[in-house]
Amino acid sequence: MKHRCVFVFLLLSTAIFGQKHDYFQFFGYSSNTQLWGGATINFHHNPPAIYPEHKNMNFGLYCGICSDSSGVLAFYTNGIAIRDATHHIMAGGDTINPGPVWNQWHDDRYPNGPFCFGLPAPGQFNRYYFFHMGSTFTPVLSTSPFYFTLIDMEGNGGLGTVIKKNQVLLPIYTDYTAPVAVKHGNGRDWWVITGEVGKPINHRFLLNESGVHGPYTDTMPYFFQGVDYQSVNAMSPDGSVYVRGAGTLGFYVFDFDRCTGQLYNLRAVPFANDDFLCFATVFAPDSRHLYVSSLETVTVVDVMAQDISGSLDTVVYFDGNASPQLPFVTGFFNPNLAPDGKIYYSTTSSTLALHIINHPNLPGPAADFEQHGIALPKYNNGTMCLYPHYRLGEWESSPCDTINGQKPGDGFMSSAWQDNAIRNLKDYKILPPLFQKHKTETQSAPPEAAPSMIELSIQRRKERYVDEKTKKE
Repeated sequence: MKHRCVFVFLLLSTAIFGQKHDYFQFFGYSSNTQLWGGATINFHHNPPAIYPEHKNMNFGLYCGICSDSSGVLAFYTNGIAIRDATHHIMAGGDTINPGPVWNQWHDDRYPNGPFCFGLPAPGQFNRYYFFHMGSTFTPVLSTSPFYFTLIDMEGNGGLGTVIKKNQVLLPIYTDYTAPVAVKHGNGRDWWVITGEVGKPINHRFLLNESGVHGPYTDTMPYFFQGVDYQSVNAMSPDGSVYVRGAGTLGFYVFDFDRCTGQLYNLRAVPFANDDFLCFATVFAPDSRHLYVSSLETVTVVDVMAQDISGSLDTVVYFDGNASPQLPFVTGFFNPNLAPDGKIYYSTTSSTLALHIINHPNLPGPAADFEQHGIALPKYNNGTMCLYPHYRLGEWESSPCDTINGQKPGDGFMSSAWQDNAIRNLKDYKILPPLFQKHKTETQSAPPEAAPSMIELSIQRRKERYVDEKTKKE
């Protein structure tokens, strides 16, 4: 790779620093008996505290939470309405993601996701832009439109008020890729990136003091031929690499310019066969090791390697275990890099467990992947909020490092600018096909097939009531 940022400070939780917008994970059901009900993972503690906390709502794949910079809860959602810190609907926060899908699901939780996140409004005290993706029937369930909602946390006595809601950024009838957000090189503004599933198109938005601008649209110089699927995409913690998944076809690795918002130096990594599913991607804190998972396999590649495909290592195969019993299996679902520098995976069924990678920067077994290593007090129906890297600050000494206002002492981690790349947006490389290493006799077999995220969303909707009835019996 010609262009690489050097991450100056590790992405680790520190008690004295702020920027703790991502210090909570919520999950659970609206009923509150025995193992049913709400629960919380709180990263203000080390190790994180996990405890029951009833919220009188169902969580599923859709989950968005945002706290203030000191980690005090501001608002959250399951895709139906925005709740405040008292767990009531925020003033003006009813009916987000409106339309036929909301009409059908508003008594439950939004069926798709987790395509949403909150961003502090640049230059506006105690305001947040909440970016969220809805769903439409076209005729199947697809991810669109793409919205933003503006929240003023000074309103309603400090509980917050929604002052703009469901502002359309991208229209309906197009299936959009899972969005990501990354700090602008000035350390204050934000870039938001999404694309169109099945099309070589990426859309970028700029959030600055005057609001949301865009879309700025690019056509990818290379695109896999075949049926594309929705994947969980990733931005490296240092903001230098963007990864877009393509289901069973492979994934795309771009360098990213935090000043201009340009995606360039594309490396296309195809899969050798369609048994390999890029269901989700997540970066280790070092911004180098990328974890690529299917529902029953987790692999890792080195995005700094000349041959990304050749760096593949199969970290773990699903061991087939269930929690608390069959058929509620604990396959690998949505991953998130948490404030403690560890990666947490939700599971593919409503279970009492999470998976965890304790040392994701380290290779192979040293990464210490613990299958169902986290015990939960309440059932979790696949919920895992996906957060941007809030603690990334300015791109130090870059052309857009003009504000000089977000330094490590404020809880931010700067990355150093090393510009020796030629940004030809049409350059690309097709790397050798990525092969999955063969399992050992002690490992579970890879999946024969796996549904897309949307298909699994629908499947879990149908299964949820069966789950509840079976467990209660």
